[in-house]
Amino acid sequence: MKRAYILLSALFLFALAAPSARSQELETGYFLGGNPYAFRMNPAFQSERNIFSIALGGTGLEAWSNLGISSLFYPGGNGYLYTFMNDRVSPAEFQRKIGRNNRLDLDARVNLLTLGFWADRRFYTIDLNVRGLNAVSAPSDLFAFLKEGSQGGNSFDFSGTGIRAKEFVELAFGWSKNYNNVFNAGFRVKALVGAAEAEVLAESMRLSMASDRWEIQARSVLNASSPSLVYRREGDDLDVGSIEFGGSKIGPAGYGAALDLGASWNVLPSLTLSAAVLDLGPMRWNREVQGVSPETSYTWSPSDQEGGSDDTWEAEMDEASAALSGIFRFKDHSGSGGRFEMLPFRVNLGAEYRMPFYERLSVGLLYQGRGGAAFSRHTGRFSLNWNPLSFLSMSTGTTLSKMGQNFGFALNLHPAGINLLVGCDYIPFHTVNAAPLVNDLPAQLRSLAVLPRDQMKLNLYISLNLALGRSRLNFKKEHVGVSAPTPEPVLEDNPAE
Repeated sequence: MKRAYILLSALFLFALAAPSARSQELETGYFLGGNPYAFRMNPAFQSERNIFSIALGGTGLEAWSNLGISSLFYPGGNGYLYTFMNDRVSPAEFQRKIGRNNRLDLDARVNLLTLGFWADRRFYTIDLNVRGLNAVSAPSDLFAFLKEGSQGGNSFDFSGTGIRAKEFVELAFGWSKNYNNVFNAGFRVKALVGAAEAEVLAESMRLSMASDRWEIQARSVLNASSPSLVYRREGDDLDVGSIEFGGSKIGPAGYGAALDLGASWNVLPSLTLSAAVLDLGPMRWNREVQGVSPETSYTWSPSDQEGGSDDTWEAEMDEASAALSGIFRFKDHSGSGGRFEMLPFRVNLGAEYRMPFYERLSVGLLYQGRGGAAFSRHTGRFSLNWNPLSFLSMSTGTTLSKMGQNFGFALNLHPAGINLLVGCDYIPFHTVNAAPLVNDLPAQLRSLAVLPRDQMKLNLYISLNLALGRSRLNFKKEHVGVSAPTPEPVLEDNPAE
């Protein structure tokens, strides 16, 4: 039975670092020539042609977590992998690989429609997207408790453990203008309509352990927004198991608005600086279902079994689960009104330098930051960009951050009529073969079943759209083919007159 518990724990933690759909824009494409969707990373950027796409305008798969496979699974003999719960993994070795706050962020954007068109030196965009802001969080004390139990100390803090999911529809209008091939400015205005929201969070949860008495103090909240939600009450309590999206009502779960701002400046003929701030704005969720578990103390006595029986720890966990059930017994606070919250904003700062000896080759530095959420992060990217032909552009680069180092690439085919962009931001430098975790994997695929050894960051990006009209930008992203007004001739006075 203990083995079953260990397996279930490992699977839960592995799910925390599992890949999921995400469409943060292709970071390696920030400096990529001909990128039709660069305006999503900086609204001052412009596409070289008019663009149109339905459902294929930027689709990505990505996982992002500060947990890695090597934190949860360890190599044994003959290709065998054992979990962190195994006695061969010392608590000290395991704790070195676990951060204080462990997160899995899943930001999804599925593009439904994109339209971009030129008017003189102005570029306008309209795009419709379905977006999601999702996260799973688990503090280090939760892992320590699973690994060591009562041997790891007598106090654990599980505050911050939770799951959040927020889905909404985004309609955006963008504008940008070029000023004499020196300065670009742009913005995007976004209208947001909520589709659904759900959140279960342990705002505070502390466990104290003694030889004959365990005590936990906790306060948890549950929030959900969707007109189609249905649930039952048990007195003043919510029946959590009855909550489902089974109602006949259809409508928005909330409303919001956001603003993107961007600029780029050709400081020198070979140097361009750029900056953007994205997703500045609030969202109001209707909160059809709200539950609060008041901060209460729960106590129980651990199992009296001794002698190292395999079932001793399982018996203690069964008793703990029965006591902890009260933590997720929520008082019904539904109908108390909605709630405003700010979207997590992003910052992009870039610098691109074109080689004086070969202007089709450039290097770029990009800083990306995310804030306003429970967990912020910062990354830096160095890229090498090449535009060998008027219809072919390539970028490659590496990411540097406290989350580790990765390699990325982007390839863009952009002849007249069509634009195809493929790329990947996070190809890990170090991998581990995960084939031993899958029993029925065909032999021919076992060598390909690799996952990042360190932090989980992996993605794939592809976009396809129509590219209409003549090209307005050259490989240096300067405007071409726009005639400047012809100066009127200056007539000199005739001294003879």
